[in-house]
Amino acid sequence: MTLRTCGRVLAILAVVVCTGTPTHAYLKLGTGLGRAGINLKWRPGTVSYFITNRGVAEVSATDLQDAMARGFATWSAVPTAQVDFQFAGFTAADPLDEDDINTIGFLSRPELERVLATTGFTFDTLTGEILESDIFFNSSFDWSTVAGG
Repeated sequence: MTLRTCGRVLAILAVVVCTGTPTHAYLKLGTGLGRAGINLKWRPGTVSYFITNRGVAEVSATDLQDAMARGFATWSAVPTAQVDFQFAGFTAADPLDEDDINTIGFLSRPELERVLATTGFTFDTLTGEILESDIFFNSSFDWSTVAGG
C-alpha cells in the first residue's frame, strides 16, 4: 500500500469515526406534526392486552400468555417505568386488526421470510398517546417457551 493510499484510508476512517451516528439501546418512537415533533408514549398507568386463543405446535396460547407476562413484568420492574401491563383475557381477534384492543399472537406470514415478529400501533396525532398496539409472532418459524429455547 502506498503512502498516498494509506493516507486516504486514514482520512476516510477519521470521517467515519468523527461523524458516526450514536447508537442507542432502545428505539424512541415519535412523529412529526408540522415542524414540531411528538413523542409516542403509553398513557401512564395500566395497559391491558389480549392473547389470541390460538397457539402453534410447541407454544399454546397459555404458554404465550405466560411468556408475555414474564416479559412485561421485567419491563414494569424498571425503576423509571411509568406503565404496567395487565392480561385482559384470550381473544379470537388477530394481531394487526384495527379493533382498538392490544392483541398479541401468532400469524402465518411465510412471505416475510426474515421477520420473526413485528409490532403495529395506532396513536393520537395530537398527544402522541399510543391507542392500540398489536404484536404478531411469525408462525412460519419454530417457537418455544422452554428454558434455554
